[in-house]
Amino acid sequence: MTDQDPMPFGMHKGKSMANVPDSYLIWIYNRIQIKAESGNNLTKDEAAVLGYIEDFGVENLEIEY
Repeated sequence: MTDQDPMPFGMHKGKSMANVPDSYLIWIYNRIQIKAESGNNLTKDEAAVLGYIEDFGVENLEIEY
């Protein structure tokens, strides 16, 4: 997944990944992590978004106020 790819789900569905707010990426990252840690299988889209966020670096995301 690249910055130009559309967000595949959620309230920002269709926006390029680069235009999805960091605060939403942090929120969705936490939700996907909880799902994975609970032993639930991730969808292809969830895995792609998780990989995108991890490649960028969660620590590089900023919470916007």
